[in-house]
Amino acid sequence: MTDIERSKEVFDQFRTQYNTPYSIGDLTATVCTLCGVELPQQCAGTPIPSVIDQGDKLMDGVGKTQKVLLFCADALGENQRQYFKDDFARIEKIAGFRILSTSVMPSVTPVCYGSIFSGAAPCVHGIQKYEKPVLKVDTLFDAFARAGKNVAICAINSCSIDMIFRGRNVDYYSFRTDEGSFQCAMKLVAESDYDLIVCYMTDYDHQMHHHGPFSAECVEQAKLAADRFTAFAAQMDQYWKSYNRALVFVPDHGGHPVDETHGAHGENIPEDMLVNHFYRICEAN
Repeated sequence: MTDIERSKEVFDQFRTQYNTPYSIGDLTATVCTLCGVELPQQCAGTPIPSVIDQGDKLMDGVGKTQKVLLFCADALGENQRQYFKDDFARIEKIAGFRILSTSVMPSVTPVCYGSIFSGAAPCVHGIQKYEKPVLKVDTLFDAFARAGKNVAICAINSCSIDMIFRGRNVDYYSFRTDEGSFQCAMKLVAESDYDLIVCYMTDYDHQMHHHGPFSAECVEQAKLAADRFTAFAAQMDQYWKSYNRALVFVPDHGGHPVDETHGAHGENIPEDMLVNHFYRICEAN
């Protein structure tokens, strides 16, 4: 069995279990297809037809998406969408496409983002527990770099996204706070020539573990995630308006309460395994 066949088997297992046709492993295949970039070597994800069709329609079947911003809001899964209805309604209204997807096991951040940005299952990309080694497999970022595109990753110092994708032809911007990552990504849209920008937000996940997934602290973070997604859309429309562009809300997993004041994730249960990826596709104007 090839690596791609092994990954497809894993993705299909969870798609079947949760009765949805999509996996978080489809993100890389979808973004690469939108942008006309060759998929990473081990990518077993499937381009999402509705998103690709929208890109083709807006760009007359000729042009490709030229600029992409991926907003990686950790742990804001389907369970959170059901609770923070107004915040997620704002995100969905701006995006236009909500793709209910299954995560992978164990449903923890480095395992999940390893699959999201390689299109490979954990047994192929190599991270199968909570650890942060540098991924050895081919990734979305390698594929974009090979295509001559400029990539930036904005994230908290030493977090999973800051660590596991090191050693690549990527510019890394590391900060002590989510606000630093957010402001950096906003500035890069306005003042740089990146083709792909990743902005990671960790504070909802942090507050969930310490206070519970629906605590006052998490209410604040869910609203902030929607605010930041809204701000990214406006910033892209101002500074990237002459480009075909995509903004994607990319959580890795959900989360569940374990007692009155703490939350967790990592289990093969709907609360942890179901997430939504929201795509906003815009043509140049």
